[in-house]
Amino acid sequence: MSANTGNVLGGHKANLSNPNTSEESKAHSKDVLSGDAAAIPEKDPKNVAAGLKGTIHNANVSDEAKESAVERLQDLEKPHEKDPTRVAAGLKGATHNANVSEEAKAAAEERLAELGK
Repeated sequence: MSANTGNVLGGHKANLSNPNTSEESKAHSKDVLSGDAAAIPEKDPKNVAAGLKGTIHNANVSDEAKESAVERLQDLEKPHEKDPTRVAAGLKGATHNANVSEEAKAAAEERLAELGK
């Protein structure tokens, strides 16, 4: 493989769903991916979201593709469960931060008390 294996594997993965490539080409891509499928890196959700937003605002994209991008973006932006330890750490940091108002510090302390931290 080349120096950038992720791009090579990504190209083979894209080839499998491309209707303009031959069956022979797709068979070759399947062979390559069968041994290295685990090496395909996960996509950064922030980059995926940026691409979807670009698709939504691109005048050259079909309405169907825009609708699909909106749906995928909504799925990406669904709230995820936050780690309570990290939440508590952020609140504790806020209580010691000189740039945080006294009102916000008091609210952070109350929330910490609710969390039992």
